[in-house]
Amino acid sequence: MRSLLRLAVLGGLILGAAQVASAQSHTFTFEGLTDEGWGGAFNDDAGRTNPIVNIGGSNRMQVSNTDGFQETAVASGTGSSFFNAMAAAAANPAGYELAYDWYVDTTGASGATFLQFGSYVNTGSSYYAQNFPGTGKEVELNGTQLASGQTFSGSVTVPFTAYGSIPAGETFLRLGLIENSGTGALVPGIYFDNISIRPIPEPASLAMLGLGVSALALRRRGRTA
Repeated sequence: MRSLLRLAVLGGLILGAAQVASAQSHTFTFEGLTDEGWGGAFNDDAGRTNPIVNIGGSNRMQVSNTDGFQETAVASGTGSSFFNAMAAAAANPAGYELAYDWYVDTTGASGATFLQFGSYVNTGSSYYAQNFPGTGKEVELNGTQLASGQTFSGSVTVPFTAYGSIPAGETFLRLGLIENSGTGALVPGIYFDNISIRPIPEPASLAMLGLGVSALALRRRGRTA
């Protein structure tokens, strides 16, 4: 009976953490082999289709830099899952973050001595805020790295507080990615995956989940000792 109770408590902790993670969140995974609405540069959402490329078993959105700076964006009016997540983040910026995975293949880079990533938020009332440099560039590669012919990858998280006070009551919201490598430079092998607007996990919830898992592991070890 005690075992069932412990498992029920642990299950509740895991379920609670999962509910927090999924509440008013949206993730672009590109598993449907489309760019899921991501388009051209600022205010040109439908002006471009970004290819989806499978790299290492994961479908990623390719966004080659074109000197556009505000290189690609996705936008929506009220009602979509993306809009709801963005609206929740605007209402509670301290509790939300933007997260994404990035991958850069430098094989075809030319004329680039640096590459920088950032992000921005734009609304129907013309509010605009960018994280570039803001609290720091989200990714930066130097000329030596870009000339190496190697691949580089990583993950980024940006608290929504980086975008200032997004106005309440917006009916149109846009999220965009910034790429900067200087005029005339080209880095075609830039890819993004798992772009997510999500709640920031609460430390207390994570700690409770960790304690629950540890307790279960210790109990199992005690049985087999």
